[in-house]
Amino acid sequence: MIVTADEVNRSFRGALDLLNSRVEGLKAFDMSERGFWRSFAAIWLTLPAYVVSIAFERLRLGLLFPNHPLLDSFQIDFVVALGQVASVLALPVAMIWGARQLHLTHRYVPFVIVMNWINVIAMLLMSVPLLLLLLGWATPALSALFSLAFFVIVLRVQWFATKATLGLESLPAFGIVTLGVVLNSLIDTAARALLS
Repeated sequence: MIVTADEVNRSFRGALDLLNSRVEGLKAFDMSERGFWRSFAAIWLTLPAYVVSIAFERLRLGLLFPNHPLLDSFQIDFVVALGQVASVLALPVAMIWGARQLHLTHRYVPFVIVMNWINVIAMLLMSVPLLLLLLGWATPALSALFSLAFFVIVLRVQWFATKATLGLESLPAFGIVTLGVVLNSLIDTAARALLS
């Protein structure tokens, strides 16, 4: 399933509206069954973030050398790809049960569509500080500061999107976002353990 440029534009614009607390941003997303499956296909848009993640892992492991191919370790390539896919799937899978418990199964599809698109944006955004570090344009401390700032922005839009799509109050929405953060942290820890 190929995601069209129009859908990417509308979905990114909708996410920007949600970041600015505008509920009408939900209208920009394709909330159909087709839109549900295409929101998972949007992970292909994160290929630049994938390449940056591979380079960062090679740097972390002391394997990043000038004039040396970046994609020459199947293990690193595979583990980073697996981690990215798992981070996209973790919350939607967990929320199958969560939506049932909260009696929100009718809101599950819009929630997943919006969160998938936000995750695409988040992966791209969170790769920027790593790229600046890899290029030598930011110190580790500055890169960490940028990462923290982008993380807060991503949390903010995820929280508002969760409230808007599931119709929840602030605290339960924050709980769901926290669940997503915990799941992604566990995935990241497992991926790093596989590469160590």
